[in-house]
Amino acid sequence: MYRDFKTTLELVVTVLDNKSLTSEQLRKRFGNMPDRTFKRHMATARKHGAQMECATDARGRYVWSCRNKVMIEQRVRTWLLFEQERTLVGDSQLDLLHQAL
Repeated sequence: MYRDFKTTLELVVTVLDNKSLTSEQLRKRFGNMPDRTFKRHMATARKHGAQMECATDARGRYVWSCRNKVMIEQRVRTWLLFEQERTLVGDSQLDLLHQAL
C-alpha cells in the first residue's frame, strides 16, 4: 500500500515540476507503467486533494497539470519526504502520521 502511495506522490511531483507531459510520457518515466495503473494513481492523487487534470495544450496534445498547484505542492512534497524516510519509523507510527495529514 505505501509503495503505491509513494508512486502516486512521485507522479504528482513529476507533474508539478514538469509542464506539458502527456500520459504516455509520464508512464514511460515510471517504467512503462500500464495505463490502468496510471489511472489508478491519478485517481488516488485526486482522492488526496490534488486537482489533477488532463487538458489540450497549444499543439493539440493532452497534457497533465495540477489546478491547485500552489495549495497542494507543499503538502505533497511533505508526504513524499515521509514516504522516502518511512523505514526510520514503524508501520503503526506511519499509519498515525498518514491519519494526521
